[in-house]
Amino acid sequence: MSVIAEDHLVQRRIPSVRSLSGWVILKWLIAIGVTIIAVLPIWWMINVVFADPGTPVSVNPRLYPTSLFHGFEKVRIILLETEYLHAYLVSVSYALLTIAGVILIGSMAAFEFALFEFPGKRMLFGIVILSLMVPTAVTIIPTYLLTAQLGWLNTMQGLVVPGLASAFGLFLLIQFMRTIPKEMVEAARLDGAGHFQIYWHVALPLSRNALVTLAILTFMQTWGNFMWPLIVAPSPEMYTVGQVVGLFNSPYSHQTVDVVMTANLLAAVPPLIFFLIFQRQIVEGIAMSGSKG
Repeated sequence: MSVIAEDHLVQRRIPSVRSLSGWVILKWLIAIGVTIIAVLPIWWMINVVFADPGTPVSVNPRLYPTSLFHGFEKVRIILLETEYLHAYLVSVSYALLTIAGVILIGSMAAFEFALFEFPGKRMLFGIVILSLMVPTAVTIIPTYLLTAQLGWLNTMQGLVVPGLASAFGLFLLIQFMRTIPKEMVEAARLDGAGHFQIYWHVALPLSRNALVTLAILTFMQTWGNFMWPLIVAPSPEMYTVGQVVGLFNSPYSHQTVDVVMTANLLAAVPPLIFFLIFQRQIVEGIAMSGSKG
């Protein structure tokens, strides 16, 4: 009887194993398909750049690079014979200053919201959350008018300052700092630490993962920001990488496809490198902020 029972159990398990294997195969197929869709445009762009010049792309799309020499020559021409390097400098300065300001202002505000009570706290936090629902197009004209009245057109402060108050960054840091035990704050106060010392020596070190996540997300958003620099800094001396790439992609640029793709590839390299290096910190920071908040 025991042998019959075991055979019956084995027969019942076979369909579940088959269905499980089918589900695993389906998940792998979906993952591979999504990966191909995400990677193929970048791979195609690389192949167009590192190819012999003059060959029509539509006739010979190329699934692999065919000329590394001509590819690096195109990169050299873009960097040395155009204003691309200057645009890189402007974009890097714009991104780094924005990151520093967002982290400093956001962490200070989140420290107060997360660990202390004060009048109007809930109302102010509600206003911050509501601001996340306001489209950027609604505020871009008033922000431009204010920037123009301050005389900040075609200046670095005109690019940076309007983006320092990040509602998303504040929300992210608040959710993370709420996990800091208040006993640690009280212990630091009993040891004689002042308010700023508690912020600097207790809250910031414990929020390192969230700060790194916010810095990376801010960099990627700032680097890809096209609309605000186009409006507030139309002078060629303040062109960012996005604006220079827009000039290459213009119908009146009279540039060949491989040169345009070279400009686009150079613009895509920094965010790709940042994401590949820090992708684990991004996922961990957002997951910890969401689950522990």
